[in-house]
Amino acid sequence: LAQSNASEEWSIFESVLGLRHGATDPETSKQTREETQMVNFVAQNLFNRQSLMNNLMSGIQMQGAFNQGFTQGLAAGMGMNPLAQLGLLSGPQINAFQGVLGQFNMMQLGHMTPGIIPQPQMELSGPPAGKGLQTNPPGWPEGSTRTAGGYTVVPEGNTSWKIFGPDQKPGDKPITHVHGDPHVDQKDGTRWDFTKNSDFVLPDGTRINAKTSSEKGYSVTTGLEITNGADHVSVSGVDGKPVNSGVKYDGYEWRAQHMAENPNRDTFRLGGDGDDWFLQRNGQDLGKITGAHMDNKTGAYVQHTDGQAYNIDPRLRPPFGSEAWGNMLRNQGIDQLASMPGMDPATARMIGQMFHAEHSTSQFQQGLDTLSGFGGPFGALRMLFQGPGEAFHAVGNMTDAMNSLMSLQGDLMMQRFLPDPVLFR
Repeated sequence: LAQSNASEEWSIFESVLGLRHGATDPETSKQTREETQMVNFVAQNLFNRQSLMNNLMSGIQMQGAFNQGFTQGLAAGMGMNPLAQLGLLSGPQINAFQGVLGQFNMMQLGHMTPGIIPQPQMELSGPPAGKGLQTNPPGWPEGSTRTAGGYTVVPEGNTSWKIFGPDQKPGDKPITHVHGDPHVDQKDGTRWDFTKNSDFVLPDGTRINAKTSSEKGYSVTTGLEITNGADHVSVSGVDGKPVNSGVKYDGYEWRAQHMAENPNRDTFRLGGDGDDWFLQRNGQDLGKITGAHMDNKTGAYVQHTDGQAYNIDPRLRPPFGSEAWGNMLRNQGIDQLASMPGMDPATARMIGQMFHAEHSTSQFQQGLDTLSGFGGPFGALRMLFQGPGEAFHAVGNMTDAMNSLMSLQGDLMMQRFLPDPVLFR
């Protein structure tokens, strides 16, 4: 995805760095601010920081380009000393503010050459990363799990568990209700059944492994394994009184090993308009599920499908560029790699560890980048207009990333004491 869009997005990035040279009217200033927001997005999610940091001259040029465009926007729309006019900064603070912007006078706009920045190395770039799962979200029954994309999994017990969509509230009719041996009731009225240990995949990339009591006959759901990004939640006792494990930080590792152990297990993918399930078996998409019957020869339920290709309303996916979107891309990547023919479960787990390390370091760096926006001369403005919510979110993400990295370190330390055949068989 990054390679296919790199040239186009990088062209946008380079053109916006100039930020409408010589802008003098408020309308152009408004457009400049909008383009600045685009720069912030592209710089955070596409531009490779390591490439820039390794080239000091490029860093200086980039700072100059941002200075030029930003000060042009301020001068065109709000006058020479806009912060002083708003009463937010004193004269000495304004002088310091101008010094930070490159130690040049705002009256001398137009004399700075936009920076020439080298293209990033795509192998060192990556999408944003964030928290994948939250247990016990406010207002929901105890033991529930909220996914990065806003879906809520509620294990009720006595074989019953439900999935609610991002726009649903407690008490609404769930998009899916699984119960009994196991029956699946969809919100649109479609009913079907399954027998074997199977996976349910949500549009945000969350994978729910439904453990069943038997691979034949009339089984029931006994447990759930939920993964999104680096996060993993285990729910036991679904056939009695459910127990939620809380968030564990081995999501990529568990998921990769799980996929490699049986890449051909039945997988049900949520799609269509948000309450349709599509069957994937032995790596083949078989269509939307319309019903099921018990096959007396195999002793297991067989789903009926209509043969249509998997499809989904794009609005059900996480927003482009969001943390949930970044998690989704990584989830899809780990699924594809771990299910390759001949993939060994131990090797797949190691691949999961690499995904985990990249995810958590990206998540931590994003938190630092966000918090840096609340410091310096613009910190007061950002706090005034945006409030502290984004800063609290950044701190939470950094804490989550640190816990995740510590868990990964412990996992790697444990492997040092395992015999080589287990690691490299």
